[in-house]
Amino acid sequence: MSFFSPAVISTQEHLEIEDVIDDLVVLKSGMVSLVMKTTALNFELLSEKEQDAKILSFAGLLNSLNFQMQIVIKTERTDVSSYIERLKEYRSTQISKALQKQIDIYINFINNLTRNREVLAKHFYVVIPEVIGEVQRTSLIKQLFGKKTKIINKHSLVERAKVQLYPKRDHLTKQFKKMGLIASQLNKQELVRLYYTMYDPDKLGTEHLDLTTNEITTSLITQKTNSPLNK
Repeated sequence: MSFFSPAVISTQEHLEIEDVIDDLVVLKSGMVSLVMKTTALNFELLSEKEQDAKILSFAGLLNSLNFQMQIVIKTERTDVSSYIERLKEYRSTQISKALQKQIDIYINFINNLTRNREVLAKHFYVVIPEVIGEVQRTSLIKQLFGKKTKIINKHSLVERAKVQLYPKRDHLTKQFKKMGLIASQLNKQELVRLYYTMYDPDKLGTEHLDLTTNEITTSLITQKTNSPLNK
């Protein structure tokens, strides 16, 4: 706000995020955070021994930490239409009539399952925060003449944060790999989308379920003997 010009307040003034630089999030407090997204596993489908192994692996991950991290679970509405179209495309490439029939049954199952109910998808994130040095802000004199209050040394904060955050990211990546999970750092575009959907979820709309052919063929379709559709 300035004594010499009218105040113009935007929604961004109320957000905690100052900027996203080199795939790192700079908060208005001066804290720099690295955000990773991880894959997931269906714990209930594992055998008892496999469940015990995953629990021990996760305990090992926690015991290996000498820094802070935050686990975030985000739920989004999902549009399955693209998934069904991909199934239909995969069906058209199959020669086996039996496999085509199994895919048709699966498509009908998905359509019936999602017809009158909302489909939700869960996403799992890990945030590593880091406080680096002294935060320098716009001087009071400049604020009086209409300059917005902002962090003026954010690039140097980010460069120093990289030295601390990257080894922690690599450590977590290895630990998650031991659990059979893949963790990867979000880039700037992914971070912007993530925070946009968190602060204004309705405007973006539903997320399209986008699976690869390998993911399509590893569940009910190929495992005929274990599929409830074949009983």
